[in-house]
Amino acid sequence: MKKISFLISIFVLLTAFTCENEPLEGDFETENEQSCTIAQQNTQNAALAFLEVTEDTYTELCVAYRNALQIQIQFCGDPDGTLQTQINSLGNCGDTTNPDPCETATTAANEAETAYNEDTSNTNLCNAYKAALQNQIAICGDPSGTIQAVIDSLGDCAVAATDGTLSVTAGTLNIQFIVNNAALNSGVVFVSGNNTEQGANYFIEFEVPEGTTGVDVMQNFKLTLNGGEYFPNTDGFDDFTSTITVNSNGVIQGTFGGIVTRTDGADLSLSQGIIDLTY
Repeated sequence: MKKISFLISIFVLLTAFTCENEPLEGDFETENEQSCTIAQQNTQNAALAFLEVTEDTYTELCVAYRNALQIQIQFCGDPDGTLQTQINSLGNCGDTTNPDPCETATTAANEAETAYNEDTSNTNLCNAYKAALQNQIAICGDPSGTIQAVIDSLGDCAVAATDGTLSVTAGTLNIQFIVNNAALNSGVVFVSGNNTEQGANYFIEFEVPEGTTGVDVMQNFKLTLNGGEYFPNTDGFDDFTSTITVNSNGVIQGTFGGIVTRTDGADLSLSQGIIDLTY
């Protein structure tokens, strides 16, 4: 049975679509534009209902959501294939009459991967792929962790900046984050980066309120090096600090450095942290 975490991971998509098992309100014989609007609204309603799902109601609400997506395709079309990808990612909605639900979930994940690889800049396709992978884990398990590793590599599905810099020196290790994401959401600029080339396993994330500049305005900073998570240290000696100099018109720039502490208590000195990204 699907996990609640799976539902949260696809909420970005759920709020874009919708579904009901009950007859849809409105006259779908009217003008196409009006019919599409009604279909979108019903999908939105079902998506919200789907977030309240329990194990007992999962199949019913999942099928309702899937049906609504199909109706939305009928009246609105699906030019980039994201609606169909989301339908595929839902698989069989936990229908135990299917002789091999794991095979269905795996096929759905493969289809979502194919769609995403055709346009890796499409946030909806990325989220649909992540949802399908979460679904696959919920049904098939992931004893080796390989599926979760793919999910982690997709990050938050924000569009990667086409240019810019996100880097830091950790101790004596110079780290250039190869994939850099900066995205504005609800008045907050979310920044993340990773470098997984040639065996590296480096990740960084933080956020800054839009338009805010100055010292120590960076929030929720986390640096992950080979599985170890480091957070800002403020014990009074070389405290972690940041300075954001530009944060407007789609550009965020600044510096950071100081001591960060691993969850087991080990300290690490950061220096020459540079932020220069577009969002």
